[in-house]
Amino acid sequence: MPRFPIDRAVWSLAVAALLTAVGPTSRAQGPFTGGAGMAGLSPPSFAPNGVWARVITATPKWLVLEDAEGRQYPVSFSAIDLFVIRWPANPALAPPGTMAEVTGFDLNNGSILAGHVDLYEGSARSLVSPTSLVLVGYNRVMVPTNPYQMSTFGQFTLLPGEELIPQRRHLVGPLVSGAPLVIAGPGNQAAQVVPGAGGMSVTQVTIGSPSFVRPGDMVWCLPLAAGPQTLALRRLVVYKTIPMAQFVP
Repeated sequence: MPRFPIDRAVWSLAVAALLTAVGPTSRAQGPFTGGAGMAGLSPPSFAPNGVWARVITATPKWLVLEDAEGRQYPVSFSAIDLFVIRWPANPALAPPGTMAEVTGFDLNNGSILAGHVDLYEGSARSLVSPTSLVLVGYNRVMVPTNPYQMSTFGQFTLLPGEELIPQRRHLVGPLVSGAPLVIAGPGNQAAQVVPGAGGMSVTQVTIGSPSFVRPGDMVWCLPLAAGPQTLALRRLVVYKTIPMAQFVP
C-alpha cells in the first residue's frame, strides 16, 4: 500500500481530534460578541421621572455624575438641553421684578397651600411666563370641554380615582410681597402662599453655568440618551446649599 494515503489519513484523524477538543467556534466569547451588543454590555436604563446624583468631577466642559447605585457617567455641558441651578433664597430680599412660581393646594380663599416656591431674577425670568392653571386629579389641567374633568354639560362627573383629590393650582407671576408671600397671576388675580405642615422652602433659580458647579453638589437630571462618550441630558438641576450672594466663584 502506498505511504502517502496513510499519512493523509493520520493527519485527518489528528485534525478532527483537535477540533473536537477545542469545541465549536460559535461558542467562543470575544469582546464584541454577545446578544446584548458590543462587549456584551447593555446601555444603562434610567427612571422616567429623573435620577438623583452627585457631582464627582467638574471642569469647564465636562462633569462626572455618580448615582445612588455607584454608577458614574461623564456628561458634556454641550449635551444638556436645559441647565439651571437652585439656590436657597429669602423672598423678603428679592428685588423688584422678581417672578415667582408655585404649585400647591387651592384653598379657594385667595390662598395656595404649598411646600416650595421658586424665584426668578434677571435673565432667569425668561424661563417662565405668567400662568394660572387648575390641576385636577392626576395633574391634569382643567379645561371646560373635557367631560371627564368638568361637569360642563350637567351630566358628567369626575372619574372615581380623582373625584376626591383636592384641587391644585399652578401659578406663575410677579412677586408682589415677600412677607407675606404674595404672587400676582394673570387676569388681575393674586394669591398668598401659605406653608404646609412641613414648612416651605424657597429657592432662586438661575441659568446654569459650568463655573458654578463644584464636586459634591447634588443634582437632579433627566437623561435623554447614553452615547459612547457622554450622557445626554434633557434637564439638569444643580442644588446649592448657600445663597448665590455668598458663593465665591
